[in-house]
Amino acid sequence: MTVLVLFLLGLGITGFVGYNYVSSALKPVDAKSTEYVTVEIPAGSSTKQIGEILEKKGLIKNAQVFNLYSKIRSYGNFQSGYYNLQKSMDLDTIAKQLQEGGTDTPQPPVLGKITIPEGYTLEQIAEATTVNAAKTANKNTKTPFSKEDFLNKAQDEDFIAKMAAKYPQLLATLPSKDSGVKYRLEGYLFPATYDYGKETTIEELIDQMLAAMNTNLSQYYSTIESKNLTVNDVLTLASLVEKEGSTDQDRKDIASVFYNRLNQAMPLQSNIALLYAQGKLGQKTTLKEDAEIDTNLDSPYNVYKKQGLMPGPVDSPSLSAIEATINPSKTEYLYFVANVETGAVYFANTYEEHAKNVEEHVNSKLNQSGESSN
Repeated sequence: MTVLVLFLLGLGITGFVGYNYVSSALKPVDAKSTEYVTVEIPAGSSTKQIGEILEKKGLIKNAQVFNLYSKIRSYGNFQSGYYNLQKSMDLDTIAKQLQEGGTDTPQPPVLGKITIPEGYTLEQIAEATTVNAAKTANKNTKTPFSKEDFLNKAQDEDFIAKMAAKYPQLLATLPSKDSGVKYRLEGYLFPATYDYGKETTIEELIDQMLAAMNTNLSQYYSTIESKNLTVNDVLTLASLVEKEGSTDQDRKDIASVFYNRLNQAMPLQSNIALLYAQGKLGQKTTLKEDAEIDTNLDSPYNVYKKQGLMPGPVDSPSLSAIEATINPSKTEYLYFVANVETGAVYFANTYEEHAKNVEEHVNSKLNQSGESSN
């Protein structure tokens, strides 16, 4: 109301007609419009000139109202560039978007965003691509993508070969088709938020995720090679580190445990790999279920029965988990136990110390409270 009153004073308009005029000018030109209008704001444009550009494009009703409104609200930091705006946006929404900065060249409109949380399996990622996670003009919670199409494309050997040629450092040691992995691209899709537009395809979406992983790993490729590791080694181990620890320090310490065990030809003994083999990774796990997991499972992911790493990652690790795997702590730890309820991790150098930790932090709680989900 205060803004409208100031408008009336600034415009010299009084009474009911003036109120309605200003009120109408602040509202969307067409509240039902779903189309985007690409507009260029040249560098050095004044607020008055920007208003005129917007009015000429049909995005606002009155350039003078835009100019006065911007001054009253102290909106003086409009940025140059190309913007995709809609007639369904009100004047304030347009003004705020113009302060965020445009692009150097015209870009396809963003219809929504897809968020991939850290530690998601490929199947969880496929499901996440069906949900629009953005507060955009597109009010739909669903995207144009389907889980089935995503999984099919992620297993398309021609597409994988195309990506391997495009990202040779990232995918040079990608698990082979007959390695025993469930999905060859498991763990290689970087967890982040991605934009999609009207023309975005599943192939382009997966390409974006691979490109993001390649970008984030680029600074580490030489270090990985110098440590006689492969990208698949790092991502595989990092996928366990991601789920086993929740803090940066815990992850560095957990990575050190895994390396110490590998160096002594000890099995990794991670329940995370077994949960993945059972198709349960990402689901809620009770303390009892975690303690009673089947360590005799016949699977290439059973790192209780086999020494060394799994054939590939079990989830998409965060950059924190990747960094912890590449630069772990220097410890003599050979054991750790994580409380799936609290996330706390307890380390030990000897089996005797480890058994004491398991009794105190797992078994005793089972006897006290039975089951409890995390």
